[in-house]
Amino acid sequence: MIIKSFSIVDFKNKEAQNFCFESKTNLIVSRSNTQGKSSLLKSMYFTLGFDVRQFPSGWDINDMYFQMEVRIADSDYTITRQKDIYRVSDEVDSISVKEYSEWLQKKLNINMKLANVYTKKLSNVYSSAFILPFYIDQDDSWDGGMYKRVSDTLNQYSGIPKNIFESVLSLSDIEIDELQNTLTNSRKEKNTAESIINNFFKIVEEYKEENENIDGVTRIDKEALKKEIDRYLRLVNDFNEEATDYKVKLLNKQEILDMQKQEFSELEQLLKMNRKRYNSIKTECKFCHSQLTVEQSLTRLDLSNNEFEISLLKDEVQKEIQKLTGEIKDFKLKQIIVERKVDEINSKIQKSKELLTIDDYVKVTAKKEAINEMENLIEKQILMKHRLEETIKVLIKKIKELKSEKRELRMSLEKDYDIQISHVKSILTGVNLNELKFLEFKKIEGSGMNKNKKYLAYYLVYFNLVKKYGSYKIPFCIDSFIKNEIAGDNAIEMFGAVENYFFDDNIQSFFSIVSDNLKHLKHEKDYNKVVVSGKLLSKDRYDDISLKFNFEV
Repeated sequence: MIIKSFSIVDFKNKEAQNFCFESKTNLIVSRSNTQGKSSLLKSMYFTLGFDVRQFPSGWDINDMYFQMEVRIADSDYTITRQKDIYRVSDEVDSISVKEYSEWLQKKLNINMKLANVYTKKLSNVYSSAFILPFYIDQDDSWDGGMYKRVSDTLNQYSGIPKNIFESVLSLSDIEIDELQNTLTNSRKEKNTAESIINNFFKIVEEYKEENENIDGVTRIDKEALKKEIDRYLRLVNDFNEEATDYKVKLLNKQEILDMQKQEFSELEQLLKMNRKRYNSIKTECKFCHSQLTVEQSLTRLDLSNNEFEISLLKDEVQKEIQKLTGEIKDFKLKQIIVERKVDEINSKIQKSKELLTIDDYVKVTAKKEAINEMENLIEKQILMKHRLEETIKVLIKKIKELKSEKRELRMSLEKDYDIQISHVKSILTGVNLNELKFLEFKKIEGSGMNKNKKYLAYYLVYFNLVKKYGSYKIPFCIDSFIKNEIAGDNAIEMFGAVENYFFDDNIQSFFSIVSDNLKHLKHEKDYNKVVVSGKLLSKDRYDDISLKFNFEV
């Protein structure tokens, strides 16, 4: 992504301004602090979708429209935001923050999912999450834990910011978990198919044994009785197919019901054990009488061992049992009705002596057709079982390969992290950079400029890792690391580190700086400068800029 331009319209005070950027390093420059640099950068990333916690005093975003022109891949888009309402150039209607987050993820080819801190369920993230590794805020990023407390939106997710960086750096186990879930479902389907095959096979064998001595059918005048034969065959076959369909449905539903009852029984056992807080209690499987540990039962049911989730799942299983019981009762009633209709037809045939031969013919044919139909169903289940077995093999192999790839990638990243730390230490002297290991985001100790240098060093290291290994690219931003007076060697070191490890001609970045500190940059003339002078917006620009906005002003 490249940010091409950014426009602000204050519709309350009738003021506006437009800023243009280049696809390389962009310096937001002012003669002194409190001149509007942070207001501009915070507003830009707010428009991009980051939930900024606090804006400078007097900068009221509720009175403003923001519009950003961006290039993603080879296409240009316009993003307009006012409060929590968005408009994007390739959508007709306005969209919500959630819808915008989904839109931006799709454009950037991102599929980041994080677990909710309360429910533990995975869901697609809001844009603040996937923007976080690219944005350093002037007010909230230089105290406490790194990348923490910079956006209230992120409080809904667990494991922040580690889980976000694992996703950006392709280290997340979510893809493996999804494959594992597919594998579990495939195994359940295979077990169901095997059960259906075994049950149907028994039925067919028993049916064949019962009818192995069927008398031969006397030859009849087919021409004379063709119409009668066809009529009765159609009737009996239609009802027989319907009866067979209900038998199949009953078998499937009964199989599912038995499994649900087994799961319900296990959940009750787990709930009791969870409440008694036993560490290891075994329950007995009602079907095979094998001993299952709590962990095995939970693995089978894909649950966390906590009372809340088990209770919820128990209620869901109980509702499913009630639903299946009702469906089975309904299927049995319908089956009885169909069988009665078949009996009625057979009764009518028996009452007519001239159709006795037809009756025998129909019965033998119907029995053979029933056997053929069930054998066809068995064959279909066998083919499905074979397909599922192949799918399971592929999934197991893919999961194994993916785990190996992620282990190797993590080792490479940890090694590169140590190398980056070593490089930054050679420029930022006198600071201890051995406090935090890779993906460790604890609070940084220290005070004053020494503490700022530590933060800057770690941020620069992660910027470089994201640039090198990140699965997507968003413009980087450092909204000033200066929280205290800076001069002399400290200034030379810190601005030198930024220039060496942050500025990159191949990646767009934004950095705020006062003009007096430009002298510390060796290649200052190579960077695009956007000068602000205390008053970001102008009344003279209001009319022509406001006309470009999709919102009515």
